[in-house]
Amino acid sequence: MRQPERGDASSDGEQGGSARSPRTFAALGFAQYRRLWGGTFFTFAAGQMTQVARPWLAYELTGSAFWVGVVALAQGIPMFFMSPLGGVAADRLSKRAVLLASQTALLAMALMFVVLLYLEIVEVWHLVLFSLVHGTAMPFNMPVRQSYVPLLLPRRLIPNGVALQAAGRNVNQVAAPGVVGILLGIDPLIAFATVAVFHVVSMGMSLTFPSGRAEQQRSRGMRGELLLGFRYVMSTPLLRLLFAMLLLMLVLGMPYVHLLPVFQEVLEIGPELLGFMYAAIGFGGFCGSLTVASFSRLANGMPQMIVGIAFGVALAGFALSPYYPLSIALLFCTGFAHQAYTTINQTLIITRTDPALYGRVMSINLMLRSFITMAILPFGLLVDAFGAPGTLAVTGVVLAAALLLIGVVRGTAVPEGVRSV
Repeated sequence: MRQPERGDASSDGEQGGSARSPRTFAALGFAQYRRLWGGTFFTFAAGQMTQVARPWLAYELTGSAFWVGVVALAQGIPMFFMSPLGGVAADRLSKRAVLLASQTALLAMALMFVVLLYLEIVEVWHLVLFSLVHGTAMPFNMPVRQSYVPLLLPRRLIPNGVALQAAGRNVNQVAAPGVVGILLGIDPLIAFATVAVFHVVSMGMSLTFPSGRAEQQRSRGMRGELLLGFRYVMSTPLLRLLFAMLLLMLVLGMPYVHLLPVFQEVLEIGPELLGFMYAAIGFGGFCGSLTVASFSRLANGMPQMIVGIAFGVALAGFALSPYYPLSIALLFCTGFAHQAYTTINQTLIITRTDPALYGRVMSINLMLRSFITMAILPFGLLVDAFGAPGTLAVTGVVLAAALLLIGVVRGTAVPEGVRSV
């Protein structure tokens, strides 16, 4: 099957991606990838700022935590159910058209909200409506952006490109919440106007992408198209294993981020020092993704297994730490190990997937990430029953042991090649 066009990877030249660029940032030597990276960076920045600003405004308008939950749920439900459809669109239609359509929806939503704020007529149902739009648009936007990476770069630089995308996300996770918090303190209108500006910048960077349209294929009907990605993953042993390892990390590993406020009591600290704990995770993640970007050979089975086990050990250590400085150091380690693990995992998935199914396979990735929020409730119940330190310590040990068992039983070798549809 013919692979869709690779943008201007050839015109920038192989040398432009390696000889003239530092190895860590080699993928940025390709002009189309630079625009993809920049557009993704600003889209994610806008999303991170919205994730903070929208719940804040919902609580300001209603004084009710219930409505904060409703606003969050209004985004989460369509994101889960629309992800498979977004993957089909990314594979069957022009990637550029799908990207621009979803980006237009996000931009229009942001601009309309700025107008409502300016006119001082915002009501909570507006927030619910815009959350629905956001949750519907993102499953079309992010799989396309992820599936563009192997089309705009030579194969040897795909791990570098995936890692640099992850580094950009981690910068936003550290910086965006703090920035929007400051802007909300000045004027909410400025905060939401900044979100709109970021979407404008992202739109501008996306206008010149190649079509990315795959050659015409036999239609399998809507149901067949939606199920094709799942069947492909389930019938490919390596992809099945990689997604299982991703789910294991998401369900057992990631809920701890949402439970950090509980450790204010454990460590006897205030909300100011709690912010540094989140920052430590984000900075560690940034360093982890840059490490994978610098050493493409890390994108393999053994390094993924090692950093995954290291994450479990660091998580257990943090859970049992009674000292704040030690906790900060261990949170940096969890952020580093988690981001290195997921970056390697995503690189292996995308380089072992048929190009005709990039969008659908990456949309499954987006669906799995919704399990993080689903795992928070049972984790909260366990924390109430057994305490935060004990719960997270056991979770870290179980995760490390599970990954070690997979390594012993399955091995860490990752075969080359891609299974066609």
